[in-house]
Amino acid sequence: MSRYTGRHAAARPGTLRRLGDPRIAAPIAAAGLVLAATSGSLGADAASATAGAPGTQAGVSSAAAQALADRSGTREAAVAAAASIDTAGELAADATREQSTVRAQRTAERQALVVKKAKEAAKKKAEAKKKAAAAARIKAAHAWVSPIKNPHLTSGFGARWGRLHAGLDFGAVVGTPLRSLSTGTVTEAGWGGGYGQKVEITYWDGTVSYFAHMSVISVTKGQKVTPGMIVGKSGNTGHSTGPHLHLEIHPGGGDPVDPRGWLAKHGLKL
Repeated sequence: MSRYTGRHAAARPGTLRRLGDPRIAAPIAAAGLVLAATSGSLGADAASATAGAPGTQAGVSSAAAQALADRSGTREAAVAAAASIDTAGELAADATREQSTVRAQRTAERQALVVKKAKEAAKKKAEAKKKAAAAARIKAAHAWVSPIKNPHLTSGFGARWGRLHAGLDFGAVVGTPLRSLSTGTVTEAGWGGGYGQKVEITYWDGTVSYFAHMSVISVTKGQKVTPGMIVGKSGNTGHSTGPHLHLEIHPGGGDPVDPRGWLAKHGLKL
């Protein structure tokens, strides 16, 4: 027998006999099983080591099969878990997209509502402004003004010389401007007999005024007039005892009334 004891020395016969011992073969088979379960296949060395081991081959094969089954189940569970994760991720992504869409829609609706309210407010403001302007125009058009500046009353309404003096006389030098009392239409403009040069105006409320004894007439019949518009100048024409304005007021175009009370009622003081 060789005395060489290096690492390449041949195995001794006793060593081979001991490999068949169940006490040695079982651990080797278990190691092979672990290796097979870890790597996914049973090792050839472990299989050959257990091939001749009495009473152990069937148990080891069963354990290996169970390990493979367990590993297969683990893989299936992992695949199922991964699939569940993917599904959950997709659902979460869908939910996020849906929420984003809902938020965008709500934002758009809120913006549209803001714009709508702004337009409605602007419209109401414009309408209010329009109504206010119209009311202001009407108020201005319906304003009443004095027919002559700095009026100086010289004769009142009532009986005089056996007849009715149907108006008020305001002394004024010839050529003093005479103004329309309010908005209206000239219904007469010209010679009026004893009135001399006369202008009649029918106002927006139906009241008719007479301006008599004028020296100049500045309007024509049918002409529209506005409050304070100059319609002529004072004079001394017709039956007159001196330059003045003779003013008569006929409510609704009817009989004359005392202009003093009518003027006061319309905010005009003598």
